[in-house]
Amino acid sequence: MSDIVIFYGSRVKFNKSIPPQYKTLTELVYENDRDSKNMVIQISDQPQPKSEPEKIRVENIVVGSDEYAGVREHVIINFNNFLSKFDYDRLYLHNPPLQISNQIKRLFPETEVHNQEYTSLDIDDLKEINSKYDDRIIGQKSAKEKLLQALFPVTLSNRKKPIVILLYGMSGIGKTETAKFISEIIGEPLFRKQFSMYQNSQFANYLFGGAHYEKSFAKDLLDRESNVLLLDEFDKAHPSFHSAFYQLFDEGIYEDQNYYLELKKSIIICTSNYLSLEEIEENLGSPIFYRFDKIIHFKELTIEEKNKIGQKILVESSKQYEMPLSPDVRERLFDSFIYCSNVREIRNLIQDTFAFNAIVNEIEKE
Repeated sequence: MSDIVIFYGSRVKFNKSIPPQYKTLTELVYENDRDSKNMVIQISDQPQPKSEPEKIRVENIVVGSDEYAGVREHVIINFNNFLSKFDYDRLYLHNPPLQISNQIKRLFPETEVHNQEYTSLDIDDLKEINSKYDDRIIGQKSAKEKLLQALFPVTLSNRKKPIVILLYGMSGIGKTETAKFISEIIGEPLFRKQFSMYQNSQFANYLFGGAHYEKSFAKDLLDRESNVLLLDEFDKAHPSFHSAFYQLFDEGIYEDQNYYLELKKSIIICTSNYLSLEEIEENLGSPIFYRFDKIIHFKELTIEEKNKIGQKILVESSKQYEMPLSPDVRERLFDSFIYCSNVREIRNLIQDTFAFNAIVNEIEKE
């Protein structure tokens, strides 16, 4: 019997588990289609004995998660029949859709199923967040304290479901940066989805699952490299889609018509630009509002905090452009920070100033 392994997790981890030499699903489909088009001409009045077509010999078959979208639906529906055309030793499947995994498990009960072990937040990580947060996210000390309280349950060994946190407040004051910071502490790339990009009917197929070749949220979750998830500008999604997240937020389970997965000890961070709890509940609705484990407010920046942020970005930009600014230019910059609303505006102001000075310096050299 052939060895079959189903792996659920990121492409990076999957690649570490497969042999160096193999054939992909795409290659096999091509070879099968090519052989099926070969024409056999029989010159004889005598009936010929029927013979089984010779199977294509393959030592290792590796099917990546992106390959399922590239084959016709009949290959997905009759996957075991397709495999029967090949003589293989080992089969590796990466994040297969339910139509394939159910077929495989039913016909081959001894199939090995491996799930990626993502890095979990621990007490030492919380200590590092506590010690470095104020320097990284300036002006949000109160938010940091509530964040640490919210994250603590993830460190418990018996914790099975994700922690779901909503960060709210005006744009550009550290909400998205907080999620990036946590993922850096854990040491895994942040899984980020920008919900403001999904403003059409295709979002329904993306969330609830469409055809096997269409992109889906469930597949993206299976392919993720981190257990820190950022659903940025969560409020931009139409409330009719919030039901897709009920079971995910409650139990860590997400399922559509093509995929099923469980998120254990994950950190799900949603962001919103609403300015009050009343505004959040009114616009998002109570069913999703009360599914957040913690709702944390990010306050507006004070003048002192804007200056501190500006000083930090000035140092970073000086290294980037390898040039200092004159004292009078620096003074005018600090006088301008008061009119900036957020970190993004301060950074753009400083970057534009350095760029302009670089151009002026080049002109003066001529």
